[in-house]
Amino acid sequence: MTDQQGSTFYEATRDVFKMMLGLDIAQLETYSAADGEETVQIAIELIGDLTGSVVYSFPKTTALNIVKTLSGMESGAIDEFATSMLGEISNIISGNAVTILSSYNCNCDIRPPQITIRNNTAKIDDTVVYLCLQSEVGQLYEHVLLS
Repeated sequence: MTDQQGSTFYEATRDVFKMMLGLDIAQLETYSAADGEETVQIAIELIGDLTGSVVYSFPKTTALNIVKTLSGMESGAIDEFATSMLGEISNIISGNAVTILSSYNCNCDIRPPQITIRNNTAKIDDTVVYLCLQSEVGQLYEHVLLS
C-alpha cells in the first residue's frame, strides 16, 4: 500500500496548500533535501487500521514563506507562532489524508503533532515513502511510514 500512502498524502497536501495558501504544489521526482539546513519537523502519529507516522519537514525558508503567506507578517526567525502554524497545517493535511484513506475502508485517527527544530539530515530508508514537493514558497518533504 506504499504507493497508495504516498499518493494519499500528496493529494491531501496539494488540496490543503491550494485551499489555505492559494498555492499549487507539484511532486518532484527526486528527493533533494539539503543536509544541514535548519528545518521545522512535524511528526504526526497515525493509529487504527494503519499505524505509524508521517513527518513533515519544512526548510526554514519555506517555513517563513508559509507564515508570511498566511499571516502577512515577515519574520527572520522560526518562533512559536511559526511552529504553531506549521503544526496546524500538518495536522490538517494528516486529517485530510485520513479522510481519503477512509474512502478505501481504511480507518485511522491521528495524534497531536510533535514539533522539533533541527538541522536536516536526509536518511534514505526503503521502508519509508519519501515525497519531495515544490511550491511557490519553497520545498516541503514528507516521510510516510505506515504499516
